[in-house]
Amino acid sequence: MEPVKYVDRLNEKYRSLGFPAYEWTIYRNAPISPLQKPLSECCVSILTTSGASRKQDPGFDPNARNDLRLDAIPADTPSDSFDINDNYHDHRSIVEDINCQFPIERLRELAADGTIGQSAPRHWSGFMGRIYKRSAIVAKAEEFAVSLQQDKVDLLIVVPACPLDHQTAGLVARTVEETGIATVTVSTGRDLSAQVLAPRTAFMNFPMGNAFGRQGDVDQQRRILMDAISLASQASTAGELIDLPYDWGNEIAVHYRETTREFQLKK
Repeated sequence: MEPVKYVDRLNEKYRSLGFPAYEWTIYRNAPISPLQKPLSECCVSILTTSGASRKQDPGFDPNARNDLRLDAIPADTPSDSFDINDNYHDHRSIVEDINCQFPIERLRELAADGTIGQSAPRHWSGFMGRIYKRSAIVAKAEEFAVSLQQDKVDLLIVVPACPLDHQTAGLVARTVEETGIATVTVSTGRDLSAQVLAPRTAFMNFPMGNAFGRQGDVDQQRRILMDAISLASQASTAGELIDLPYDWGNEIAVHYRETTREFQLKK
């Protein structure tokens, strides 16, 4: 099945609302920081942009614009302890099983069996929604990288959830990589990731909100996470994007928030 052409669809959506084509961030090269140790010794953290917050914390603004909120999530947080607030992607699967987009349980399992050295003490949720201020994204990502360094993270798995998140996530991954921490982006928007050119990208031809497969499919979630982590040790070309060999089995549903020109102008 051909990947969804999100760039063309979004450009047409903006045009239909009376706007010029969206000015995407496009790079022709990427930074790369090779892993300095085997995966079995690496500390791994995950960043999700899915609007996931712990139930005891305030929820994200589901219609967030230029919101640079970033929550630290303790690594031992139970998977049933999250709320999801994000109108920019279909999050019904994540509400049922957080691991199909934010695979914290699967990562704990990989740490327990020695596939990775350890799960980082903190995972992260943020950079969600429509963020147009790209210099602000980079500045926040630089701060984020300091936190990762404090946690002695060797590898960051970046998981965007909605179309514009893919651009934001790419900018975050590029910035973190420039500080010496390896990154892998798990993408469900191939054309979106190809143009922002994160250091390493594993593409899943799955719906947004299901980057690691269907809810409850533990084996598939684990395999996809393993493939993504393995890419960090195998990829030697900056900006490499690989297509992982999984089949969703159905037409890829595309979710867009119903919007108006007036709503879009509220930046």
